[in-house]
Amino acid sequence: MTRAAEDFDSLANTILSAGGEVDPSELHGFACGVLAAGARPDKSRWQRELGEFLQLEAVPADLNREFLQLAEDSLRQLRDSDFGFQLLLSGSEDLAERTLTLGHWCEGFLHGFGIGGHSGELPPTSSEALRDIGIIAQVDEQAAGESEEAENQLVQVQEYVRMAVLNIFTDTAAESRGPTVH
Repeated sequence: MTRAAEDFDSLANTILSAGGEVDPSELHGFACGVLAAGARPDKSRWQRELGEFLQLEAVPADLNREFLQLAEDSLRQLRDSDFGFQLLLSGSEDLAERTLTLGHWCEGFLHGFGIGGHSGELPPTSSEALRDIGIIAQVDEQAAGESEEAENQLVQVQEYVRMAVLNIFTDTAAESRGPTVH
């Protein structure tokens, strides 16, 4: 089992035992969306937003700890100059399940970006990427089929989402720094 698969399964178990009804992909997308909107990990804010997102009155300490670690790791990856950022998706062999988790990841990202408090205007490429992520969030996993071509298409869409998120994050970070003086 890969590290990503272990992280996915561990987080899935923690969410399930807390009574949450989202999968780890959607939760990771949510964290990345909040980060891409310009917010940074803050224990009290993130605990409140996590509870609201999972529709829990109280967030168990282990879930809160895992979520904060996920957010901090995601921020580190988003800032990585080697483009090491990866989407947390199911490692299942089932193409439909992996397609579904990509859709959930995109839903979480859009939700997180929406509540993340971004107030500036995005460049056209990032605005278009947000629209594309919205379309990908509506994916029909049953239509994916099981073929090598479908597998390749899923990998390409995952890579597109990964790079789109990196671009959105970079654009919002550049906004917060203001214009560069040469």
